[in-house]
Amino acid sequence: MYLLDSDVARKICQYHLLNELAMALGCGLEGFAVLPQLRFQLKLANPASALARLGSAEALELANQLIDAASEVIVVADTANPILGLNRPDLDSGEATLFAALHEAEEDSVISGDKRAFVALAQVDDEPVIDALWARLICLEEALFIILESVGLAVISEKVRARPEVDTALSIIFGRAAPSDYACVRTGLESYMDNLRSSTGGKYISRALLCDARHLI
Repeated sequence: MYLLDSDVARKICQYHLLNELAMALGCGLEGFAVLPQLRFQLKLANPASALARLGSAEALELANQLIDAASEVIVVADTANPILGLNRPDLDSGEATLFAALHEAEEDSVISGDKRAFVALAQVDDEPVIDALWARLICLEEALFIILESVGLAVISEKVRARPEVDTALSIIFGRAAPSDYACVRTGLESYMDNLRSSTGGKYISRALLCDARHLI
């Protein structure tokens, strides 16, 4: 199961890349889980408001498909869960819920666009249970990298470049005035993953790049 934070869920739908992400990860939409508040954050009960929030009818349709197919991430308060006991104001409740759920399900992974939450988690020292989570954390740029390697540049580039307002950094990586080539896109995504690794004291691990490096050996 892949637990999506609300930022990633929204942007992936806005980019019309939800099905491509599922295919790249080898799962269906039922292989995703989202926070219960996502439907309210996207204003899905009011189609006009949701359309204004998401920016296109296709993004709205994908968001509804995701909500219908995905599980909801629910964590029961338990003092045995070390994430719930963290006293970090820089870790918001949604990300804390995702990380706590990850602790409870050893086969799951989290895809998050909140780099601040990763940095906050990295500042918790001497907690082996938390250290074990890093191999199952995926940032937004890594998710885009995984899609890129699965479907190729042409598909993902066209969709990301069509919505430059969704994410400024990704818009620059894929090219604004003209489309970036594969090498530039890959370098740009790798740069963000490397920066996150540095910001977390080396704790963030890009599984996509690690697998790619092993393939080259």
